[in-house]
Amino acid sequence: MMNELNCSAVRSSLWDYTSGTLDERDRAEIESHLSECRECVLHRSEVRSLRQGLKNLPALGVPELLNTRLRVLASRDRSRRLVRRDFASWVAEQQSRFRLFFDNLLRPFAVPAAGGILASFLCFGTVLDTLHVMPDWDNDIPVGISTEVAIDELSPFSCGGHDVKVQLSVDSTGNVTDYELPDSGHASPEELQEIGNLVLYSSFSPAVRLGRPVASKRFVIISHISVKG
Repeated sequence: MMNELNCSAVRSSLWDYTSGTLDERDRAEIESHLSECRECVLHRSEVRSLRQGLKNLPALGVPELLNTRLRVLASRDRSRRLVRRDFASWVAEQQSRFRLFFDNLLRPFAVPAAGGILASFLCFGTVLDTLHVMPDWDNDIPVGISTEVAIDELSPFSCGGHDVKVQLSVDSTGNVTDYELPDSGHASPEELQEIGNLVLYSSFSPAVRLGRPVASKRFVIISHISVKG
């Protein structure tokens, strides 16, 4: 109900009057005022025209982006309501947030790291091709061969007496560096001198291990042959 019916009060109520939302008493008072005030009648005409123009405007649909944002807000609000429901839901929500935070933290480093690794492989492949060395097998010594000390040529000096076992020490060049008799108690000084001359003037081939000559030791038995006429 209007306490003071003047032009200002009537004009502020014309929107409700034209829409038909006022009660009978207020509507009757406004109509009574309009029957006496020409300026308020003109104002009523403008309000009706404006309302009619607004009704004839085309209806605009809700933008897809706004619709998506509203759905997101509704989903977040629903998630918050579910989280507050029990402790298990709260723990699951915290785990989900931690995984999301961890993914967002590593994502800025994932692409640079992958690019750096790929660039390293490319650079290494390029440099590796320039460092390739062709092997030279012409002077290579065959492997997998193992032989013992061999006698190439025996000394012309003879050795008298009985059969003697001698241990020879031969270096990698085929030279005898030392010799000894395990059973030296059975050899006389003359026989030792003869054995020394025999070893000294004989030629030997060194032992071979994995295709390379090495120093080695070998037992040799010097037999005495007696010929009677």
